[in-house]
Amino acid sequence: MGKFIVMGQQEDLHTQHMLEQLKLKTDDVYHFQSHDFPSKAQLSLDLISEQGHAITTVCGTKILLNDIEAVYWRNFSGVSDEATKNNVGSIESLSAYDSMATIRTWMQLGNDTQWFNSWAAYQYHQEKPRQLLKVKQLGCNIPKTYIGNELTEIKKAFLTFKKAIFKPVYGGAYTEWLTSGHLVKEHAEAALRKSPITVQEYIPGTNIRTFVIDEKVVSVEVNSESVDFREDNLSSMHCVNTPIHIQSQALAITKALRLKWTAIDWRKSPDGHYYFLEANPSPMFLATEERTELPITKWLVEAMLNSRH
Repeated sequence: MGKFIVMGQQEDLHTQHMLEQLKLKTDDVYHFQSHDFPSKAQLSLDLISEQGHAITTVCGTKILLNDIEAVYWRNFSGVSDEATKNNVGSIESLSAYDSMATIRTWMQLGNDTQWFNSWAAYQYHQEKPRQLLKVKQLGCNIPKTYIGNELTEIKKAFLTFKKAIFKPVYGGAYTEWLTSGHLVKEHAEAALRKSPITVQEYIPGTNIRTFVIDEKVVSVEVNSESVDFREDNLSSMHCVNTPIHIQSQALAITKALRLKWTAIDWRKSPDGHYYFLEANPSPMFLATEERTELPITKWLVEAMLNSRH
């Protein structure tokens, strides 16, 4: 058995949970926080012998990259000099970009390390229009969507949809209702000069979250009055059976977006149609386990331990 890395912020609950659970199965588990590189951790890419690619953790343990069987990637916390990247052209800025390029190379090295999940999967999530287009090409339903910063088109979408929501194109904020107050010309044009937005038709119905792990497909219904159930700490969950074609779509989405595991969010309309919202490459799952008793941790740990078999 090879070595395993849990990559995430030290204080993150899921990072600590996966470290603890993997250590119950093997002694070769190590923590890596991207923010420790290059100030406290080392990363070597040896293009001379191509055998010396290695990472050295904060505690001083050197690990050959080819010996890493799997990485659970919970979150990315930048690099040591991340805050200096905005100072374009400075030595500090160049250092930060050098560090990021080195880490990204490791994450896309193409060796046998299995990433849960990969940089490619992460990019699909951060470029949500691309993710939506890819999923639509698979034949899945998606809500009617406008992405951009043309106020006339946003108003047209707002008037066309019975109810409309808006959210960031990249992520990092919750979904909100779109109201006429948001479309006041002076305010809206100022905001749209800063960034585009995603406007979607609101699909009435229920929230369904489908976890896909190592060919296992399980779904929960999330009952919440909030437009974005992620901010509702009082939401309730229970396991549900989804139609065979939705399970097949979930597997196809996972493969197309180059995911090893994921949580896919759907809206199920009153007439039983499922609409894809997003596929998360690093979903939170502890609350789901607690409320439904689904053994997500067990499945994820097993998938990592058996990733090369």
